[in-house]
Amino acid sequence: MKIEKLPIIIIIFVLAANAFAHEYWFETDNFRPAPSEKSVVHLYVGDGLVRDREERPFQPDKTPDFRLFSKNSTTDLKTSLAEGSLPIYNFSADREGTYLLAMERNWSYIVIDAAKFENYLREDGLDYIIPERAAAGESTKEGRERYSRFLKCLLQVGDRRDDTYKKRVGMKLEIVPLENPYSKKVGDTLRLQIFFDGRPLAGHTVFADNRASTTQKMTTDKTGKFTIRLDQNGMWLVRLVFMRRCATGCGAADWESFWGAVTFGIEETTK
Repeated sequence: MKIEKLPIIIIIFVLAANAFAHEYWFETDNFRPAPSEKSVVHLYVGDGLVRDREERPFQPDKTPDFRLFSKNSTTDLKTSLAEGSLPIYNFSADREGTYLLAMERNWSYIVIDAAKFENYLREDGLDYIIPERAAAGESTKEGRERYSRFLKCLLQVGDRRDDTYKKRVGMKLEIVPLENPYSKKVGDTLRLQIFFDGRPLAGHTVFADNRASTTQKMTTDKTGKFTIRLDQNGMWLVRLVFMRRCATGCGAADWESFWGAVTFGIEETTK
């Protein structure tokens, strides 16, 4: 990987161990707090939950949107967080219910040599870009990419569940559970749906990770829906990347990618 100078853009690279650690996600050791109980929420970057995990602070210049949703309210968290806050957020709520954290991170830029770029495309379900590069005579060209992130985290306060889990918050790339994860237990399935630009994203690869299980790989149907198997307790990370050729406002980037993730916790039995 090398750093490429781009006009009017500050490029931030995560080097060494995290050079190809793609996933960002929210994590807490308490997805089901009692009313008024604190859950410390961390923002991590890493590789499949288990390798090269690094905690990230709050970066207001990289975070155009960070909100907390509940059944009857929406809170802008950017106004209450100091730059560099680590962990990124201390959550607590007086009222029982389902809560949704949602964050958007704006463009970062990266340049990857051709072989590593193609490996990355295959690994992250972006195989469809490989023939497009070949058709344009770009197979041996380094990958010049800009990427943005769209992150969610679901928490359940007390036993009273509501429909906040399926709220669509207007993200460019958005993962929406169609069932409340906190009505599920180990051994159940969970249906979800993917939207890009407000429309269902069909025929796209999605992954589901749990530290005690193997990664599941699914493909969305024609309505952007898919199902995962909740075969372990603990935290689940559902994630995907969508990439396309960059058309406008790209700087030196040829490609733009959109990274979506949602996390939640599953217990052995439902409450």
